[in-house]
Amino acid sequence: MFKYIKRQWVLVLVIICIGIIDSIIAPVSAVLEKDLIDAIVQGNTKEFRAVLWFFVLMVLVTGAVYFARALTQSKFKNRFLVDIRNDLYDGIMRKGTADFQEKDTAEYISLIINDADTVVGNFSNPVWSLISQGFTVILSLTIMIIYSPVLAGTAVLCSAFSFLVPKIITKYLKKSLVETTVRRTALTVELKESFNGHDVVSAFGVLSGIHARFSEANKTLSAALYKFTVWVSMLENCSLVINKAVKVVTFLIAGGMAVRGQISVGTVLLFVSLYNFFSSGIMLFSQIVPLLVGCRPIIDRLMTVIDGADNVVKGSRTPTFSREIRVTDLSFRYKEEFPVLTDLKLTIQKGEKLALIGASGCGKSTFVKLLSGNYEGYQGEICYDGVELRQLDIEKLRKMTAVIHQKTFIFNNTIRYNICLGEQFTEAELSRALRFSGVEKFLPSITNGVDGECGEDGGNLSGGQKQRIALARALIRGVDFMILDEGVSAIDVETANEIEQELLNMKNLTLLTITHRIKDGLLECYDKVLYMDGGEIVEKSRELDKTERKPEIFA
Repeated sequence: MFKYIKRQWVLVLVIICIGIIDSIIAPVSAVLEKDLIDAIVQGNTKEFRAVLWFFVLMVLVTGAVYFARALTQSKFKNRFLVDIRNDLYDGIMRKGTADFQEKDTAEYISLIINDADTVVGNFSNPVWSLISQGFTVILSLTIMIIYSPVLAGTAVLCSAFSFLVPKIITKYLKKSLVETTVRRTALTVELKESFNGHDVVSAFGVLSGIHARFSEANKTLSAALYKFTVWVSMLENCSLVINKAVKVVTFLIAGGMAVRGQISVGTVLLFVSLYNFFSSGIMLFSQIVPLLVGCRPIIDRLMTVIDGADNVVKGSRTPTFSREIRVTDLSFRYKEEFPVLTDLKLTIQKGEKLALIGASGCGKSTFVKLLSGNYEGYQGEICYDGVELRQLDIEKLRKMTAVIHQKTFIFNNTIRYNICLGEQFTEAELSRALRFSGVEKFLPSITNGVDGECGEDGGNLSGGQKQRIALARALIRGVDFMILDEGVSAIDVETANEIEQELLNMKNLTLLTITHRIKDGLLECYDKVLYMDGGEIVEKSRELDKTERKPEIFA
């Protein structure tokens, strides 16, 4: 957490300085009150007026300090929240495919929205309060010792009781806070599932059953929040009761000393005010420290995501693909007892068109993920132009390769954005990608054309239109190697064949089509047709003469 404080060290210093000034104001005001009361009792008009002017000045300073404190602490809290959410986002998004898919995406959403807010809310302002109140406690105790060591010792001894009850409550408060966080995540998961399954719920008329799941998650969260509120209330009220009892004891002792003439009436009021500041600081410590301790598991959870390593290959060499991709003795398993690929061998020449056919579950998609550098824990070699994939810069490798999956994700934005994905391209580059991907064929039917809205997950588009946008994403980036991983199996046969034929006609494009079905009329267009079974390539069809291929249209 302290790295976020370091990032804003100038603002932190300003907040600390303001806190020190704020901590001085209260005890000094108490001393002025004492002098004012003593001046009134003694009938000293001159001293009364002088102290009164100091009071006016103190009020003005207090107003300015309070405003500056609120402004700077709010600024820090906002920046803190932005920073930790940005870091959480980066930590989640840089995860490898395997790590990312271990959790529901709703859990990641809850981390960024709920957990980050919980940590910031229970960390930033309380820390500054502790710092400010810490100075107030020290200064108040110092002044009390100067005026009466006996009363100061009594205040310290009595205030120790303020820590007894909070210490007992802390473990329950910590458990309750963690439970609340877990229940928030569960509710977020249910919301996401319900919204994603809206079509299914509507089609089968099962709202009541699905609603029961949401209602249970909602009720459980409400109960957890109530329990947490009760524990916080117990913590605050117990400390408050102890504080009031100790204040009465201190007041009685000070009053007895005043009656005996050992201290003045003003000094009694001074001690009452100073003890208020002192005990309030002690009480704040007894309340905030348990909350900070309770946040520890959540903080650890967030920092695991922010600082955690991923299982993505991390090389440094710039990849090239001018000759071949050679796969040698490639083996991989997600779990030790379940091998997915076994001693797979394959060579893909530059510009070659390959079809890889096999039943669902035979390892085709896993092979694609390995070629793309999504998994590191494989045996054997995957070499791009003779350089093993583990040595390559994966970010650069993904700039020269593209995988088009069966399910193409479309952002709720324009067609232009979904092709460019936030990167800058010239209008000529965009126009070329629109033309060769076939996107320009359906633009006349879209309001605002290339700047038309796609809707949530491409709700305004057909399956074929989504696939063409996915194709345009790859073409605009000039990829050397494209993998069609069941990429057209979810759309009509005519459109699928049209898209696949267009890819086959692109001379400079190396194409690997992964499918579980054989498409009539297209197999003869491939250089090789490979068959996979049980994680191995078990058969190769005859190689076709490259002169039989149709003329290229994408140079």
